[in-house]
Amino acid sequence: MSTNQRAITATYMRGGTSKGMFFHARDLPPAGPERDELLLRIMGSPDPLQIDGMGGTYSSTSKVVVVDEPNDGELTYWFGQVAINAPHIDWNGNCGNLTTAVGPFVLDEGLVQGHDPVTRVTLHNENTGTKIEAEVPTSNSTFRVDGEHVVDGVPGTGSPVVTRYLDPAGKTTGSLLPTGDATTQVALASGEQLWVSVVDAASVFAFIRAEDLGVDMSQTDVSVLNADAELLERIEETRARLAVQLGRVNDPADAATESATVPRIIVFGPGDNEVMVHARAVMMGVFHRALPMTGALCLAAAAHTPGTLVAEALTEPTAREVIIGHPRGQAVVDVDATTDDHETRIKSLGVTRTARRIMDGNVYVPEA
Repeated sequence: MSTNQRAITATYMRGGTSKGMFFHARDLPPAGPERDELLLRIMGSPDPLQIDGMGGTYSSTSKVVVVDEPNDGELTYWFGQVAINAPHIDWNGNCGNLTTAVGPFVLDEGLVQGHDPVTRVTLHNENTGTKIEAEVPTSNSTFRVDGEHVVDGVPGTGSPVVTRYLDPAGKTTGSLLPTGDATTQVALASGEQLWVSVVDAASVFAFIRAEDLGVDMSQTDVSVLNADAELLERIEETRARLAVQLGRVNDPADAATESATVPRIIVFGPGDNEVMVHARAVMMGVFHRALPMTGALCLAAAAHTPGTLVAEALTEPTAREVIIGHPRGQAVVDVDATTDDHETRIKSLGVTRTARRIMDGNVYVPEA
């Protein structure tokens, strides 16, 4: 065993269509630059291949979760989106897919007592201040992995882990509609004007109509979309200018590093006989191969918010279940919302996903 490397207890988990490294807060330095530097080294960033670390070179596989000890029946966790090509971790948003894995993780780590057949765990996402209720299938007081639930984009089946985000609106910006309106216009340097709807529910997303960007929503091969450098530049410029409008940065040039996840972008188009709306998410400057669950949650909230571009595009904007098409299949979000006097209250947003512990043990970092 090498004596010039530091061993850190870690678990590698899949949640939904994402994978990431899970840590106990007690095993890491306090939140701040030292923790970030250590986690970047563990993940192998900055490096487009992340060859000397645990990162998987995609936004969906370059993630970390840090879990604290239980407090008054709640489990607090932090989610970090690890940049691949830059030495930066964004702690501003949340990951709905990896949130699915937090309940199973804390159950198997003994942080909560398991109760067959379902253990209910109350989670607190510190990034966004959101409370989440997780229902974790349980056998012999541990997470039951096997089951018949299918998640599009994940091979095989697993047990259904339900997560419900309680009163999730405005947790990051203070308002369901952070710009003050259901739609807002963004002026690009080229003179182009784009209409967007910015919604803060579970996370902050800006929704842009596919027709306004010239995006073919029948294209499910995201490598084709990602080959369009001009399209990606227009989307990132829109995102950066919105970050300024939301007060996250003063200069659009700083948005990529200082506000990489607020807002995120979803390009959407009309549904068909199988789904209510089609969505293509853009994460860390490229189109996502599936759909971030926080994006699905936020899109469903937008569908229930009168006046948004999403609500105007849907034929059934107030359906309890919002069925969303993405490049790998479908995602279904359960929405509990009310609208009185044109004011929308999102009571909860729920999704059902699967999760699995892939590896646990030590991850090694060279001593400085």
